[in-house]
Amino acid sequence: MKFPESMPPLTIYKRLVQKKYNDLLIDYFQWLQLLFPRGVNKKHISEQSFNLLYKAVSKNWSTTRILGRLQEIFIKENLSLSLLLEPLNGFEWLSKNRYPLEFTGSSPILLQIVAPFARLIAALNNQHPPFYQPFSNLICIYVSLYLLNIPKAEKILAESRITLDRDNLLTSLPLLQQEAQQIIPLTYGIRFKLIVAFYLGLSRVLLNRQQKNITEKINFLVYVNAFLYGLWYILTVKGKPVKINQI
Repeated sequence: MKFPESMPPLTIYKRLVQKKYNDLLIDYFQWLQLLFPRGVNKKHISEQSFNLLYKAVSKNWSTTRILGRLQEIFIKENLSLSLLLEPLNGFEWLSKNRYPLEFTGSSPILLQIVAPFARLIAALNNQHPPFYQPFSNLICIYVSLYLLNIPKAEKILAESRITLDRDNLLTSLPLLQQEAQQIIPLTYGIRFKLIVAFYLGLSRVLLNRQQKNITEKINFLVYVNAFLYGLWYILTVKGKPVKINQI
């Protein structure tokens, strides 16, 4: 799937983890991409096919395969295989949907898919459980913004009987952004806090561009604005000055 120039390339999200985990993050993205066609009914997928995928996660694979590489580093870093199984649950649930849904009303399905990713990022950065929910909200904002900017998105979602009401989605995103902003006080470590604040600022800038229907290619100034907003938010925490030892 081709991503629009009005949204950041996927490579920018590698900064969410240390450089030594970049390959893990790329393989995890590829794992989700492999599951995606099954979830949106782009292929005729039987229930037995999903059962085979569940079994595949527990089967030993060569590191020449995506699952083999993921299994190897999951064992090395003491990560739970549930982080591979839970997105599969979400995509299976999506594939079985036979009732009309509006995207903003299908958040339980979306969270089933993105929450394991949130926990993976948290685990690789030694974050505590309260970090999960606001970070999941932040991911949902990004997913929503990409869908709004991908021309084929509505057709893809329609294959699983999910409609994309753009006006309704744009109305709901500012509230989700507000909830995601609670992530800063819940993030440990100044370095990672600065990184998360950047992505929080970037989601705010992208949402503002979406509301103003700005479709120009993202430039360096967009990232500068995102960083400055994130830094300001850290130092004020909702506008209230804090001491450096509180960060």
